Amino acid sequence: MSSQLPSVVPPPMGSPDPLTNYARAIRDVYYHSVAALSVMSWDCMSTLEDEVRYIWPMRVGYTFKWLYLFLRYIPLFAQISTQYIISHMISGTSAYDLCKSWQMSMIGLVLLTSVAMESILAFRVYALFRRQLWVTLLLGCLISAEASCALLTLWKRYLLGWDAACILFPVLPISKVHGVLSLATESTLIIMTLLKRYAIVKAGFSKVPVVTMVTRDGSLAYLLMLALLGCSFGIVNLMGWPPLVMFFWTATMHSACGSRLILNMAQLPRPKGTEHTDGGILLTSQVDVSLDTVASIIISYPCMYLSN
Repeated sequence: MSSQLPSVVPPPMGSPDPLTNYARAIRDVYYHSVAALSVMSWDCMSTLEDEVRYIWPMRVGYTFKWLYLFLRYIPLFAQISTQYIISHMISGTSAYDLCKSWQMSMIGLVLLTSVAMESILAFRVYALFRRQLWVTLLLGCLISAEASCALLTLWKRYLLGWDAACILFPVLPISKVHGVLSLATESTLIIMTLLKRYAIVKAGFSKVPVVTMVTRDGSLAYLLMLALLGCSFGIVNLMGWPPLVMFFWTATMHSACGSRLILNMAQLPRPKGTEHTDGGILLTSQVDVSLDTVASIIISYPCMYLSN
């Protein structure tokens, strides 16, 4: 269906004048999309040197290389293309298919980057706990439940209609369920990380670089997730901004956080005997941290275990 969307004024959003609210929503979406793109562009430039040094030399088959490129450049491409698409959206001349495809791709991108970032964190916790089966089952169930909820959210949004400018839509109840599952997953990850950190420090090993890094990154990622959830509530319920605004910022934060998680792992000191490994790039997939052998942390290729 290639016909244009009807020029229908959306219902009032807390103001006696719906046209004023509509114009304000359009302005907010445009300003936030430009601001989010600026932040993402700056973040890409600030990590470009480390990316060239640690990511580009990786073999084509390395899982984390492609995961990094996805988290870094797909959201950037989506933000750039949005600047072109949004001009048609706010002019009221957007086609139905373009509107639907754009919104579905934005929502899907945010949900996918969220699952990708949590998978990176889960992999690190899995390595910290010496790849125990119960950790795999616990984290696998949590992430699978969140991914399933994300797909359901995408489907529910597909069934809804679109407004004339393709920027206004309600917050679905299933989105709140997805937020709760995300909070549960992130809370489980940070609790497990902190418990392992406590056990290691109690055993007298307080300066193991990989454990310090995993704890720091996990804590920052958790705080970021709390900030995103808090901002989502504030933007929709307090500020009165359209929910679409949060898609721009969430995609930006997921891109920055996920790519930096991989970069930080890539910059860990390499063990002896691997200096001449192809690319010289090592990520942690075997971090055997036990109270007896915590000093002998092994860093090896991530795909070694991802492929098993």
